[in-house]
Amino acid sequence: MGVPGPIESKLKPVHALPEQLIPEPLRKWILDVAHRMQTPPDFAAVTALTVAASVIGTACAIRPKQRDNWTVIPNLWGACIGRPSVVLKSPSMKEPMDMLTRLQAEAGEAYQAEMRTYDFDRKLSEIQAKDTEKAMAKAVKSRDSLAVDALRDDHLNAEALPEPMRRLFKTNETSIQSQTVLQTQNPRGLLTFRDEITGLLTRWDKKDHEDERAYFLEGWNGDGSYTDFKIGRGLTDADHICISLFGGIQPDKLRRYLYQSMNGGNDGLVQRLQLAVYPDEPSNWELINRYPDTAEKTRVYEFLKRLADMDFTQLGAEQGEYDKFPFMRFSSEGQEIFNKWLTNLQTDKLRNEDGQLMAEHLGKYRSLMPTLALVFHLIEIADGTATGPVSKQAAILAAAWCDYLEEHARRIYGIVISPELEAASILAERIGRLPNPFTAKDVYRRHWAGFPDTATVETACQVLEDEDWLHKELGNSTGGRPTAACYWINPAVLGEK
Repeated sequence: MGVPGPIESKLKPVHALPEQLIPEPLRKWILDVAHRMQTPPDFAAVTALTVAASVIGTACAIRPKQRDNWTVIPNLWGACIGRPSVVLKSPSMKEPMDMLTRLQAEAGEAYQAEMRTYDFDRKLSEIQAKDTEKAMAKAVKSRDSLAVDALRDDHLNAEALPEPMRRLFKTNETSIQSQTVLQTQNPRGLLTFRDEITGLLTRWDKKDHEDERAYFLEGWNGDGSYTDFKIGRGLTDADHICISLFGGIQPDKLRRYLYQSMNGGNDGLVQRLQLAVYPDEPSNWELINRYPDTAEKTRVYEFLKRLADMDFTQLGAEQGEYDKFPFMRFSSEGQEIFNKWLTNLQTDKLRNEDGQLMAEHLGKYRSLMPTLALVFHLIEIADGTATGPVSKQAAILAAAWCDYLEEHARRIYGIVISPELEAASILAERIGRLPNPFTAKDVYRRHWAGFPDTATVETACQVLEDEDWLHKELGNSTGGRPTAACYWINPAVLGEK
């Protein structure tokens, strides 16, 4: 055997999330969650930002240019990427998602109270309607045209009794019909959450779910509309389709999905997961057993609740006669930061980016940066620490977040290699644990991640054989029970002479 060739499949480096990058009203709570769970703070941080953005939704947009009417709705899509049961993605996401659960529960209690009032008013209206019918019959019978005209005017001027709508903040539903009904009842939009989001992405790749995929792509923009008609259900007309999307992703599943997507067409779906993070696993773990910081948790919940109920036009947002949504702009100092950042994106980053997926991903940062700036600013307004247009500080923080998220995007797209090379890379890292020679079953029986069957092992071994890591010795197939092929490890791989 010759000199072993390289088997390359290493994660691109990312920096740990700096504490100062977490907005101050969220910082102590996020760090407390991460410390108690001994997980990267990235997971709770991006979940919390997606939650905050979903609560704002169409209630307040941003116009990133000082005079232009380009409008960005601050809904976000994101994902927490990490190995299952290792980095505690689900518990980290659950903490911020519980905020929405609590908001939703309180909205449900308010809805029940409103329904009791509505039921009384409806019954009263029914009684009044019967009296009106009697009066109409009497007026018609007596041919009292003046009375008929008066009754007609009363009927035409009467205000319809509005039925209360239960406000929702999150859902697991993804069908077009269910989403449209929910969006109609929740014009600010709502967050669609899936603990494992890869299954949803894979489903959207199938032909019978193409419409649902297109619907969500439209919902990512936050300013679409949709009219649905079904026999038996009738017409459902949603003026606003504003969808936030969040969930967890296992690296192996994401790798396969990205690889298949690159070879089967790309419509920019993955690039919309702008708040996708794939942090390093903690290197030093310690047992933490202390109470949560309830004061900071309460602080976060209170400003989220204020965000959910805010009329942003009373806080400086503009809305002209023909504007669909209220909107804010940058302050003069914030505008300078955005202009400089956008110029750098267009003239440097995008122009010099070779990778197609990465270039498309960075292209969507045009809306990400102002979205984050608006979310950061509104969080501080709701927390009572800011006023006025979107500040310079919010713009600087948003630009820093784009740099941070770019590192994670490069790591994510960097894992897009063939499944064969990935399996070979895993086997190469662990080859010193195997006997020499070994068989495919020797590997399979160890139940290593990435080797669901012996066929995958054999494919990985073929890659290693091509790079002179292994030499395959065919089994005996003449007479008696055939023996399996075995693989001899190159002594140079094991550090032997």
